[in-house]
Amino acid sequence: MTGGFGRIAETFALWRADRSARRRAATGLHIPRGLGSSAAILFLAACGASGFVIGGHYDQMHAEQGHASDLIARALGFGIRHVTVTGASELAPEEVIALSGLAPRASLPFLDPKALQARLAAVPMIAEASVTKLYPDQLVIAIRERVPYALWQQDGKVQVIAEDGTAIEALTDPRFLRLPHVVGPEANLRVKEFVTLIEAVPELRDRIRAGILVSKRRWTLKLKNGVDVQLPESQPEAALRSFAAVERDSGLSDRAVLAIDLRLPDRITVRLTEEAAAQHQDVIREKIRKWGGRA
Repeated sequence: MTGGFGRIAETFALWRADRSARRRAATGLHIPRGLGSSAAILFLAACGASGFVIGGHYDQMHAEQGHASDLIARALGFGIRHVTVTGASELAPEEVIALSGLAPRASLPFLDPKALQARLAAVPMIAEASVTKLYPDQLVIAIRERVPYALWQQDGKVQVIAEDGTAIEALTDPRFLRLPHVVGPEANLRVKEFVTLIEAVPELRDRIRAGILVSKRRWTLKLKNGVDVQLPESQPEAALRSFAAVERDSGLSDRAVLAIDLRLPDRITVRLTEEAAAQHQDVIREKIRKWGGRA
């Protein structure tokens, strides 16, 4: 029985081979043996791959394992196992890694360091960033932070700014309250000028609460006791030194005054509080009466 089936199969195979030979002779084409089987296998594989993608299995694998290229690279020992962060002081290393957008399943060969650097450079707190690959499995992220330099207030919002005036973050940490404070449009761009000004007169520095940039041209100093000291647009440092000398001799700002105007080079103009102004008027009237006049 088995021999009969064997002879039938052999006969069928010979018939197929003879038919293929006649077709090649008739068409002049040489079709390799097994091409049809290979095509069928490829078709089935394509159907399987399509089902894998359409069914959402590829997206699930991508979410869990990353790109196929990363999966292969990790299998070969090129996964990112060690990440070193240097230059961070205000930011924690974990924050820097998160801000870089480093994917948890990334591999070293297929990582784009420029993309990570660009994302880090876009963070206001970070001035510069570099990313270095160390094969087979290490990544080094080096950053230079912007140092909190002053506070800038505008439209009721207070931000911590760097020396170049770049806003770093909103003021939420009370430790930054010790920083110099500037107020007004574009005051952040002139913060170094303000700091230089108040550093020139150290005896007044601790009494100054903020510097208000008026009309983007000149500074008015708000003292901690509420008195405004109006500085001229030109040579404000000289005017402030002159005021410091008067303050040492008379303690002018500790009297009942609202504002001290230093904008005129040859005089100091003082605006009194309403109560002090009324008392001053009474004194003048009394003097006029004593002199025989009418008040």
